[in-house]
Amino acid sequence: MKFYLKKLFFILLFFYSAFFVLGSTLSPVMAKLGQYDISAKLTSLYMYSCHQQPDRSFWLLGYPIPLCCRCYGVYFSTLICSLFAFLNKFKVKNRFLLFFAFVSMIDLFLNFIAGCNTGNITRFIVGIFIGIITVSVINIFFSLKRRKE
Repeated sequence: MKFYLKKLFFILLFFYSAFFVLGSTLSPVMAKLGQYDISAKLTSLYMYSCHQQPDRSFWLLGYPIPLCCRCYGVYFSTLICSLFAFLNKFKVKNRFLLFFAFVSMIDLFLNFIAGCNTGNITRFIVGIFIGIITVSVINIFFSLKRRKE
């Protein structure tokens, strides 16, 4: 039963992440094609999940992606990692998770506490690290064995 719950969770996480990655990538494409209503509706879908600051977003075809670089990285890596977790092919060593967490904390500290601008590429990479950490923690949670009482 637990195996099927794990599979169900990761396939739902895959589709959830795909919604964010594909929809936010499609928004500037629709704007470039002159479909501004569709682009605006796609952009408004993500307004409560991201601050959507254009200077902190990647630009595609002359229009900003409606997710910031960090959020886009999180959803992008969650999309890929959840697919591998669904196929039971996802395993990250603890030392890499600690490194990812350390780098992420440094970047978050620099951006939010020190007020430094680390750049969009760095934010995207940190987002990828955060997505990997998230899927790893969920995968570890499903791997825990319950103690018999």
